[in-house]
Order: sequence, then C-alpha cells, then structure tokens
Amino acid sequence: MPKKSLGDRHRAQSHKFFKLSLNDSENNYENLEWAEQSARQSILYDYTNFQNWELLLKIKLKLADESGIYALLEDLLSVLGKNIDFITQLKKINILPSCVDLFNSILKREPLDADIWWEGIQSGVFDISEFIERCEKMDFRDRRSNIIFGRRLERLRKNNFDEIFSLLMPKLLAHRPDNFELWIELGKHHESLGEYKDALMCYDQVLEFLPTDKNKSRLTSFINNKFDNKHDFLPDKREYFSFHNRLRDLASKIHRTDFSVQTETPKLDNLELKLKELVDHNEFQEGFFMARSLISEGEIWARKYFEICKEGLLNE
Repeated sequence: MPKKSLGDRHRAQSHKFFKLSLNDSENNYENLEWAEQSARQSILYDYTNFQNWELLLKIKLKLADESGIYALLEDLLSVLGKNIDFITQLKKINILPSCVDLFNSILKREPLDADIWWEGIQSGVFDISEFIERCEKMDFRDRRSNIIFGRRLERLRKNNFDEIFSLLMPKLLAHRPDNFELWIELGKHHESLGEYKDALMCYDQVLEFLPTDKNKSRLTSFINNKFDNKHDFLPDKREYFSFHNRLRDLASKIHRTDFSVQTETPKLDNLELKLKELVDHNEFQEGFFMARSLISEGEIWARKYFEICKEGLLNE
C-alpha cells in the first residue's frame, strides 16, 4: 500500500539535491544522481502523488535522459491502466521538448488522486459509463493500478453508486486477491446491506494478508450478541466454496497464453495437476482461489499450493 509520509520524505530529499545541482556546477551531475535516486524512492513508496512523478521527470529532463523519460511515461501509463502503444510510437521522435506537456496531458485525463477523479465525475469532465467500460476490459494485476482504481470505486460507493461498486469490485479482487484494503471495503459494503455471510467471507480474506485486522471478530461478536439463530448468519463450507469459485472464474478470464496440462506426473490427480500448472505458469490469482475453494471442501493437500500462490502474489 502507498506510504505517503515516506514518499514525501524522499521527495523532499530529492528536492534538496535537485536545488544543489542548480547552484553547484562543479558537483552538478553527482547531485542530480542523488536527486534521481531519492525521486525514484518517493514513487516507490507513494505512486499516487503526482508530485513524485513530476519531480523525477524534471530531473530526467535536466539530465536529457530521453530513454529514462520514455520509461517513466510508460510506467505512469501502466499504473493508470492506459495503453502504452502510443508512447512506443513517440520513440521515433525527440520527446524532450514535449515531455512535460505530455505528462500533464496524461494526468489531466487520468488523475492519480481518487478525490480529484471524483471531482471530475461530479463536474462532468469524466464519464461513469466510460469508466465502467474501461474497467470491464482492464487487466488489474498491476498492484498499483488495482489500488488506484479500487480507491475510485470506494468514492463511488460512498456517493451511493452501490451497483457499480458491486459490479466492478469483485473483478479487481479476483485480479489482486492480496489487496486487503479492497476486501475490507467490500466487506463493509456487504455489512451495510445486512449481507453478513458475504461480509464475513471478505473479512476472512483480509486475515490472510493482514492478520491483525479485527473486522471478522467484530462482526462475529455482533452476530453472536444480536441473533439467537446466529448460525443462519455464518457462512458454511458450501458457501465458502461457491464464493471462492466465483472469484476463481473471474481470475481465469485474465488474458494469458494458453497452456495444456502436462502428463509427466501421473501420481497427481487432475485437480492437483491443474493447480501445479497454474503455479508453474505464475497464474497466482486463479491458483489462489482454486486452492482456497478446495481447502473449504476439506482438501487439506491444497494448502501447499495456496501458500505458494499467496507468496507469489505478495512478491509480484
């Protein structure tokens, strides 16, 4: 998750070295290198703040680092879920004179900050139907774009666009099941509708990646104290299985190169062969939910693959 304070700290450090480079011609290049390193760190810690990107662009421009500017713009477009083909086309020309205008144009059409994006929705600058259409086609496996678009969906939910939230949030989570921030938001959404079983299953996912979270224990305690027939509000194995299978189906729709199950390991049954192939091809999203649904059915052997997929997601 973005860490604003660390991003701000590294940006301030980068600013210091950048100013030194302007005033100290003798150590100009060395100071720019230090400024660039700190600016990169600021983006690493907080890619949602346009100032971090803007400063790195200024440094790259000062260094006349044309290839570095292309790389920065490509990365920015990846974070925003944009097609980077047109940046590739620009490599045929000298981008140095126009890179700042291009950078500002990208962020004007696609702001990193969810609050700025929501203001654009309210003012009519951005169109919700176009946003939905884009999300339905996007690949959200990039953790950064998943978080940025997830925060946009949070703004929609807080402003009573519940149907859009319910439509798109499961897709984001199917693509990045380790995004516990979104699981919490989806759990609270279900909870507000009195859908306690779905809320508990969301909070259960949170605990896989944020063991200190208290939402599941809080809601379980609420159910135990409020309802005599508390078991009617707690999900059973069948419901867990169905929940994970729905998410697995969404994850399986991610575009990827087709692969066939190998037959070199006859000791494995078909389900384990499928899981092994998913792991071998780094398809951790689908493998995560497949293993999770098998575990809910009592297939303890799938725990090994579940942990591998979980680790793979965290390291992506």
